[in-house]
Amino acid sequence: MSNNRKVLKVMSIIYLLGGMFSIAAGAFAFTAASGDASGDLSVYSVAVIVMGIIEIIAAALGIRASNNPSKIGIVWVWAIICLVCAVVSLLLSEPFLGGIGTSATDVTAVVVSAVYFVFANRVKRESQERLS
Repeated sequence: MSNNRKVLKVMSIIYLLGGMFSIAAGAFAFTAASGDASGDLSVYSVAVIVMGIIEIIAAALGIRASNNPSKIGIVWVWAIICLVCAVVSLLLSEPFLGGIGTSATDVTAVVVSAVYFVFANRVKRESQERLS
């Protein structure tokens, strides 16, 4: 197993843990949102749960692809989806777009998603080189 595949597996495990945490935090916030008259917290909670599900899907596919590099194509697509979601979350937290300010978790999500995408891309390149 190459170093890129090992890092992809570790990043996938980090994504799996992050996805489980996101679902738990979103579910907790959703139950706490019952008294929110505007409904903003409920919408945000559902978005966090959906992002957690996306992260878990990407993690499961990443673990599978790190063991079998021929399956990397779909991981690469999910890595792009995760990166786009993380960037959108970061942008929506900016005060000029109505957010309350950038948090460390938003920045961390973008960094982790970017690293995940880079290593998915490297494993994809390795897989293509191996086939040619």
